[in-house]
Amino acid sequence: MKKSKIVVLFIVSILLSSLGAFINPAAGQTTTVGVDPALTEYYVKATGTQFTVAVKITEVTDLYGFDLKLRWNTTFLDYVSRSVHVPRDTYLDGVLWNPVIPVADQVNTTEGTYEIAYASLAPAPTFTGTGTVFTMTFEVKYHPVQPEPDANITLELYSTDLSAPLGVPISHTTENGTVILHALPPISTILYTQPTTFRKSQGVSFNLNVSVQNVTDLYAFDICLYYNTTLLDALSVAEGPFLKSGGSTITVKSEVNDTEGKVRFALSLMGPPTGVNGSGTLFTIMFQSSTQATGESPLSLQDTDLSDSSWPSPNPINHALINGSVTILLVEVITHTVVVGGDSYDFTTASSSSITDFAYNDTQKLMIFNATGPPDVLGFTNITMPKALLALPTSDTFVVLFDGKAIYYTRTENATHYFLYFTYPHSAHGIEIKRTIIGDLNGDRKVNIYDVVTVTAAYDATPADARWNPLADLTTPWNKINIYDVVVVTRVYGRTWTP
Repeated sequence: MKKSKIVVLFIVSILLSSLGAFINPAAGQTTTVGVDPALTEYYVKATGTQFTVAVKITEVTDLYGFDLKLRWNTTFLDYVSRSVHVPRDTYLDGVLWNPVIPVADQVNTTEGTYEIAYASLAPAPTFTGTGTVFTMTFEVKYHPVQPEPDANITLELYSTDLSAPLGVPISHTTENGTVILHALPPISTILYTQPTTFRKSQGVSFNLNVSVQNVTDLYAFDICLYYNTTLLDALSVAEGPFLKSGGSTITVKSEVNDTEGKVRFALSLMGPPTGVNGSGTLFTIMFQSSTQATGESPLSLQDTDLSDSSWPSPNPINHALINGSVTILLVEVITHTVVVGGDSYDFTTASSSSITDFAYNDTQKLMIFNATGPPDVLGFTNITMPKALLALPTSDTFVVLFDGKAIYYTRTENATHYFLYFTYPHSAHGIEIKRTIIGDLNGDRKVNIYDVVTVTAAYDATPADARWNPLADLTTPWNKINIYDVVVVTRVYGRTWTP
């Protein structure tokens, strides 16, 4: 950005107050403006599919304003919506501190561009750390078909300006995002693994679908899938919903050979004169990832037969194959040391996410951190907290907030520590854990009508019900919301937790 534009961003601040001397960022620090995730790929027809990316500023020191411009290829992508995460006071994963002033926030859907510019105003402190500036949702408009090449689309940060107080530029690098639409095979019927390429942590169970797209008159199938037994154990295989949508089915073959690394499943309709048309899941395999090894396992479809309903001579259905792969990752264990009153205390996170920006406020009994990872991997964190710093009185508990919304967690403990475990999608990042009064279900540290409604809305529900809300299951025996759960909240109605 030219000097005149920097002055526009900060002239209000300069007029309001003298901001004092500027402190230069630490030498050697690399500040980055980047798109997260850096890579989004689609192997089967994605027309009409929506996805979301975030633009983040990482490892910045003394940020007081920014002007960012993003562009994309409108031949393949349509803009859907955006969410600005400014200021940090409002968005736990955001950037800048109040008061702030918006300078630009404009989408041009014809050209495929977006500009966003904000600045803090005195007496706001500078922002140091990592945060999300905005998220943006796109929809795939067109998916190429062979012999067309893959569509390699850049989500380009073509202009990025970061400023410290008094209009001093902050040096930084940029990391664009990439969306790859792999050209579809000319054969319209595709057999594929779903997801196609993805990552999982060690020691987790997950499902893999074997699916078909654009099939006509499918009456039966016999399919084998091969995998690396060092990295994966196949636990079970189950029929999917697609074929039985056409009538009753019979399982011809259901084989899990974890020695060979092979799953074979064969299924046929019974009775109806024609097969099914369209797209859907044929069968689902449950895998367990290794607790010892890491690496990439192919998910290879072989010996695949699809049959139509022709009688007395059924015909094979011509189809293309898209094989997949899964990368098994280590669970990252990090010790976060905080100092309170001159003493050091250790918090430990074991997570499938990348944990950053961990902070603890002892006055507020509050922990915050960001958890980021690939969107196709379920995020989970197990945090160990010292009782010497956070011992709970009988009236108190913890609440876990994910991007400001309370989520369910499990808690265990021993003589010296609490252990909290929770899961979350990687589409968002900000996590907050704080001590609060028992009965506060939404994390506002008050027991009020919102908490009562949370329990009463789930009254009589069990985990099998659509109204089930584990946050409202407060008393034993578990797994049903009853009058005892209501009493936990109404007994302390009107109370507030204070430091």
